[in-house]
Amino acid sequence: MKTILYHLLLLVLIATIPSCSKKPVQVSGQIFVVTKSRDNIKMGGLDVYVIPDSAFQASAKFVLPWMQDQVKKEAQSRADSDYMTSFIKEVMVLEKNFPEHQSKFEPIRMGIAKESGIAEEIIQSALTPELKKRAIAKLIEGSASKVTVTTDADGRFVVPITEKTWFVSTGERSVGDQTERYLWVKSYEVPENMVSATMTISNDADIDEDNSLYNLLNHSIGSQSDLNQSKKVEVSEKMKTIVEKNSQKVSEIKASIEKQIAEAKKKFNGNRAGEEKTLEIAPRVKMTFCWCPAGDFTMGSPELEGARSSDEKQVKVTLTKGFWMAKTEVTQAQWEAVMRSNPSLFKGDNLPVVKVSWNDAQEFLEKLNALIGSDGGGKMVLPTESQWEYACRAGEAGPFSGGTIDEVAWYSDNSGSNTHPVGTKKPNAWGLHDMHGNVWEWCQDCYNDQLLGGVDPRVITSGTHRVYRGGGWNDNAYDCRAANRDYSLIMSTAYGNNGFRVARSSVP
Repeated sequence: MKTILYHLLLLVLIATIPSCSKKPVQVSGQIFVVTKSRDNIKMGGLDVYVIPDSAFQASAKFVLPWMQDQVKKEAQSRADSDYMTSFIKEVMVLEKNFPEHQSKFEPIRMGIAKESGIAEEIIQSALTPELKKRAIAKLIEGSASKVTVTTDADGRFVVPITEKTWFVSTGERSVGDQTERYLWVKSYEVPENMVSATMTISNDADIDEDNSLYNLLNHSIGSQSDLNQSKKVEVSEKMKTIVEKNSQKVSEIKASIEKQIAEAKKKFNGNRAGEEKTLEIAPRVKMTFCWCPAGDFTMGSPELEGARSSDEKQVKVTLTKGFWMAKTEVTQAQWEAVMRSNPSLFKGDNLPVVKVSWNDAQEFLEKLNALIGSDGGGKMVLPTESQWEYACRAGEAGPFSGGTIDEVAWYSDNSGSNTHPVGTKKPNAWGLHDMHGNVWEWCQDCYNDQLLGGVDPRVITSGTHRVYRGGGWNDNAYDCRAANRDYSLIMSTAYGNNGFRVARSSVP
């Protein structure tokens, strides 16, 4: 605590008349203690130790081995704790990368500090400043031939000086209900041409300097290099053994997890286009997916396609990873199993859920992933715009895939102004129903007026409007084309023809 800075240093030496006599040097001085006006701060006793250099040298030689030992212990503690902390950080990275396996890593991370006997506060603390003050106290206590002068703010003292002499001030001050001890050290050597001098000590220096001890020891026996040498230690064998043992545990857990993931990926990947996989997302509620293999396709519409828009300019796309696409749009039964609610305009378990915003869909996916977990094949997501059109086309290039518009879609000419049970129209070549009509389907991307081509087009996430595709029960045929694009605000829920379809891939 340094609420009030008690500074004691600035030596003002006023030379007197030189003399050839060999009289003892007389040094007189006064100590001024200046405090700011604070009612709750009181100055206690002030002691000044005047110690000849020979006595100080002897004391320093006694204290130095103790200091070296303490510095070495501190250095050992830090070397071990740094080594342990580095290992703990590696474990924390694994916890982050495999959150579902945190319960396996956490006991190791929590237990190793306890096993090593190194508490976290030691890792973060700085012991050296306190160690310096303790060493100064030992130097004072061990010094012989000392003259102690007790004084107050107006006290004066006179001391005979015949050699280099150390002035050590110690004091005590009260701050609130706490008491502080402080130390200050300064050496003084008598100039050759002086027989007497007047020394004045004022409050112009910080009495709690961190380097006080090193300055003191350096001037006495040149010990700074010795102390620095004491800091050079290797990690202890005990710590190496502890970390090595726990590292082996972590490696075994990591290898087991990676093996599970590899097996799950192998199991999860499809072998052919249209292959089906069914997952139970809740008791008696299932969701079926169709495999969409990696491949190339032309995204967008040709210039001669009727009713096309300027944002459908064709681009070449390569998808290097296959993915699973839900066979149908999310039904009200599936929605209710996860969300325990139903916002739909038209009610029915097998009808597609509607009046769902992009944000609502994200909340559904988050809860769904929490329910079923990850099996190494990625998590439930909205398809990207390129994935959606790739799956919709299923290898075809025309405006509708799998048949005529009436064969594959519920739209304004045949819907009777309402949604219909999913999967009742003809599927496309990869087994996907209702990619055209029934309800619009949200995609992951924000809207951009130009299609992105290339290899695995990036997901556009900057913007307030997200894309939806496929057309709905109240739209014209041209709105239900594979290349048609539309968009809305991510929080919009007012539409009775907005739903979504789930994909399962590594896309975030």
